[in-house]
Amino acid sequence: MNERQIPYELLAKYLSRQCTQAELEEVNRWLNEDAEHPLLLEKLKRQWEAVQVDTSVFVIPNKAAVWNKVQARIRDKAKQIPMYSRSLLIRVSSVAAAIALVLGFSLSFLLNDQKESWQASQFENVVMVPPGQKTQLVLPDGTLVWLNSGSRLSYNYQYSTQDRVVNLEGEAFFDVKKDTQYPFIVKAGAVDVKVHGTAFNVSAYTDEDDIMVALLRGKVSLLSATDQKLLTYLSPDQEATVSKRSLSCRVESCDASIESSWHHNLLKFDGAPAKEVWKKLERWYGVDIALSNVSPSQTYWFTVKTESLTELLERINKITPIEYKLDGKEVTIRYK
Repeated sequence: MNERQIPYELLAKYLSRQCTQAELEEVNRWLNEDAEHPLLLEKLKRQWEAVQVDTSVFVIPNKAAVWNKVQARIRDKAKQIPMYSRSLLIRVSSVAAAIALVLGFSLSFLLNDQKESWQASQFENVVMVPPGQKTQLVLPDGTLVWLNSGSRLSYNYQYSTQDRVVNLEGEAFFDVKKDTQYPFIVKAGAVDVKVHGTAFNVSAYTDEDDIMVALLRGKVSLLSATDQKLLTYLSPDQEATVSKRSLSCRVESCDASIESSWHHNLLKFDGAPAKEVWKKLERWYGVDIALSNVSPSQTYWFTVKTESLTELLERINKITPIEYKLDGKEVTIRYK
C-alpha cells in the first residue's frame, strides 16, 4: 500500500466542500494512488455523518454510547470492507479525529465492520487545534480541558475505566476531576505530570526546548517519562521549567493565574522577554513572525484581550517603536 499521508486539514476541507481547485487535484491524486484510499475516505465520510454534537461546546461523547450508535449505523447501512492492518487503522483514526475537530464534531474513532477482531481500547480520541484558535472539551470522567493554539491531545478509549492518561503536544489547562482510584497523568514528551484532582497549566510545544508546568491549586508531581524518576513536586503558584534534553528542573514562584490566563481568552505578560512575547503572539494570532534588531533585555507588561493583530502592533509601537509589515500570515517586525 502507498504510505504517503495526506494532510488532515485537506481531508477536512474536502469533506466540507471547501477545497480550492488545486486542493481538489491533490485529493484526487491521493485517491488514485492506491485502491484502498477511496475506501478509507468513504469510511471517514460515514464516520463524520454518523455522530454530530452541539458545536457550542466540545464534549467527548460517552464511548459506549458512541460505540453502540455507530455499530447500529454499520449494521443498517455499511457494506463489507476488507480488514486493514492495525497500523493503518490507527493512522486513519487520527485522520478522522482531525476531521471531526475541524468540522466541529468530537467523534474520533474508526470502526471496522469486522468488529469482533477489534476492541475499543485499540482506538484513540484525538483532538487537534489549528493555529490561532482555542477549544474546550470535557473528558469522560468530567475533567475539563482547554487546548491552546496548535495543540494536540489524545487519549485511549480505556480512559477512566482502566486509567486516566492523556498525551499532550502544545499547551493545555486542566481542571481535573478528583479520583482517588486513578491518578490523572499528562504525558508531555520527556515529562509525565501526575495528579489526582487539581488545576494546572502545561506548555509542551514540540518546537520549544523546555516543558513548563504551572500549578493553580492542589499538588502535582513531575516524573521522568523514561524511568519515572521524581523530578519535583509543585505547590500552588509554583512553576517548573524542565529541560527536554537534560531533564534539569527549575522551580520558581509565579502567578499561575497569569500563566493560564489564555484559557479565559486573555493573554497576560508580566515582565516577559520580548522573544517569549512574540512567540506567544504567533500562536495567539496564528501567524509567522520574523523579528530583527530586538534587544535581549526588552520586556513587556500588557494584556491582550480582543484586539486585532494590527491594533496590537500599533499598541506595541507606542511602547517600543517598531516597523512592521503584514503579508497574509507572514509578519515582519523590526525594532527601531
